[in-house]
Amino acid sequence: MTAPALETLTKPTNTERSSDDSFLRRPTPSPPTPDAVEAVGQAAVLQRAFINNGEQVGTKYVYEQTVDSHAPISSEYLDVVREVYAEPRRGDRLAPSPFKQALEALRAAGSVLVISRPMNSSRTFTAYALFAHLLDDGVITEVRPLSFGGSKHFPTRRLPHDHHCGYLLELPPDEDDFAVDDSFGGNLNKLDDRLQRRDCRLIVLTRPEQWRRICHGAPDGVAPELGTVSPRDIAERWLLGQEPDFPADKWLDHPGIKPLLTGQAPTDVLNLVSLMLEEHRAAQSAAADASAPDEALRHQRNGSPRLTFEEQVANVANAHSNWEEALYTWHEPEGRARTSFERNFLLAAAVLRGDPVGHVYASAAKLTEQLDNVPIEVDGQREPGVIAMTRAIGAERKDDSTLTFTRPHWDDAVIEYFWNDRPLARATFLKWLAQAPVLDTNTGREALEIISRDGRLGLAERVGQFALRWAVRHRRQTPLERVVEEWYKQGTTKDLWPLAVALLDSAAIHAASAPYIHSMLLAWSSRSQPHLQRAVVEVCTGAFGRRHTAKALRRLRNVAAQGHPDVIDTLREAVRVLWGDATVRQMLFGYVVEWCKSDTTSQTVGHRTFTALALNSPPDAIGLPPLLQAMSEKDTDEEDAFRPTVQGLVTGWRTLLRQAAGPTGERDLDKAIFTWLDAVREQHELKSVVFDTLRQAVNVSGAEGPILRETLRTSAQWWVQGQDRPYSPEKEHLKRELSALLDQDLIARRSQPSASRHSSSGAPSDEPPGDAEVDAA
Repeated sequence: MTAPALETLTKPTNTERSSDDSFLRRPTPSPPTPDAVEAVGQAAVLQRAFINNGEQVGTKYVYEQTVDSHAPISSEYLDVVREVYAEPRRGDRLAPSPFKQALEALRAAGSVLVISRPMNSSRTFTAYALFAHLLDDGVITEVRPLSFGGSKHFPTRRLPHDHHCGYLLELPPDEDDFAVDDSFGGNLNKLDDRLQRRDCRLIVLTRPEQWRRICHGAPDGVAPELGTVSPRDIAERWLLGQEPDFPADKWLDHPGIKPLLTGQAPTDVLNLVSLMLEEHRAAQSAAADASAPDEALRHQRNGSPRLTFEEQVANVANAHSNWEEALYTWHEPEGRARTSFERNFLLAAAVLRGDPVGHVYASAAKLTEQLDNVPIEVDGQREPGVIAMTRAIGAERKDDSTLTFTRPHWDDAVIEYFWNDRPLARATFLKWLAQAPVLDTNTGREALEIISRDGRLGLAERVGQFALRWAVRHRRQTPLERVVEEWYKQGTTKDLWPLAVALLDSAAIHAASAPYIHSMLLAWSSRSQPHLQRAVVEVCTGAFGRRHTAKALRRLRNVAAQGHPDVIDTLREAVRVLWGDATVRQMLFGYVVEWCKSDTTSQTVGHRTFTALALNSPPDAIGLPPLLQAMSEKDTDEEDAFRPTVQGLVTGWRTLLRQAAGPTGERDLDKAIFTWLDAVREQHELKSVVFDTLRQAVNVSGAEGPILRETLRTSAQWWVQGQDRPYSPEKEHLKRELSALLDQDLIARRSQPSASRHSSSGAPSDEPPGDAEVDAA
């Protein structure tokens, strides 16, 4: 990829927001050369990789892309990887490059490479770089991710039938009652044979502790030591990749920058890269503007002179350390003491950046009242006004009545400083922070300023990102819990709740935050608060559930055990989504059956989730519902193929029949009966399993038996002829056939000896033969 293409990747769009106005003042790149036209078009596709929640955040999100279990990895993305990837080195610089050795080993058809590295050590990016070279050389034609699936095994038949592909398989981390089987290493030999027949290659991503457990029997040399990546090399490749004329040596060898690179992880290096690029581009932009006659006066008036190189380096170093020294000097000036209102105005301006200054002023007063429990009157002239407060915090008031800071990332540093400096005020601040994006018409009306919907959503994104960063960095759930709780109170159909779910879902699939977020979701799934459970279920319905289906399933199991009414319908949708992964259907169906059998969940979670699989979604959708579709699939040798057991279906149907026969009389049963009997008309081969299931569901001894049978007969009669359901002889015939079978079962039951119709304890048995086998599902 050419330089102009990479440059366009870091241009902000019109919808982006920035904490530093200078970050937006960048020179417009020159038109691309003819050779770069295609690359520029590809770069536009990739621009989202450099954007996170509407804000330009540099290169780290490209570097930390996780493996998507569905879509192929785009060749455009791999072009960028190949351009900026810094190869790892061994201690001896004269020794062959371990990266090139691994690349040569992968050229052979059927090759398998295991990258065993801890998190945040460029293992995924290294795999992308290897495949990028193979793709560029024509060794492979496509790069595809593989889903490990819900089983602890990865059989050879899981490999697709494509030819000339590079496959990337990320092993799920060991967790709770799930772990990749110890035989995985030995099975790599079988994968090698199948890959060779199709001229494909496979890279497996794992962690050192996991690989030590599962490596036994693996081919020799399959997991080579790839060496260490130099932080300076990473920084140089990314700086020059995005801006070929960037003075990399001048920056990277500066005494103020070199210590910041020492021993840093790749993502930390890229954070520093982003800061250097920001300062360099801001200086270029200021120089270009100042050179224009009509712009020089404006820059002088706004107090935005061009910074010297030493000042640029100082800004980067200070931003890297969150401006702690400068903020300490501001908070503790010599000769006077800052008032609480001044401190809180600075904090409010940092959080509410981009909002009208009147709203910031009123919000600072509210924050002061909550933190100090002292009323602040800002509707008169007792307290200092906006102009005084703006000057006190060193901000600039722009023409659109918003505030801005000239120091890069100063606003983020202000929040970090408060959090570290006032630990006993964190809980109160988090409550205020979570409520900040909530629509407050009174504040806007008093200041004659109304915050737009987009402004509130932008603020909500910043609040959520702050809560996420602190939760992950300090391994504390409280910030995210407070945001989820406050935004849940606004209603799940309002703007803020979908943002909270999207924030968690994105964090759950991002390499840097995923490990902690996964454990947090697991903890939330066993807690009784409806807002936490609702968040877990909706995240399991999103990208997290599609990529980590087995993990999502375990979290849904914990939520279902609580049986909270506020999450049942959402849980039903999650079951539909997870059913799309064939590898977890057996486990998922087993859970649904367990919920149907449990006295505490059968008429809530069990009823809803079984209905989700027994009916189409939406109800008028064409085709068979999930359970019948699985029953109608032809026999196949694919291991992931799953046919629900009749015993499990009987348990679910009995749950529907019992609820319909009860005092509430919910009619999901009628929809299910109509759907399944219609399916029998369309596919006669389903008649046996449908009729057998319904017969066993009502074949119950005791007083309940007649009630269930009559409930089924009534619903079947409505299917024959009812509202919006015209009569047909075929339906009448099928109903009579089913009714006759029910009569035969009743006669057979009555003819059995009394002892055989009772359990060993003397109580009537309501379980069909073999129903205990459902637990094995």
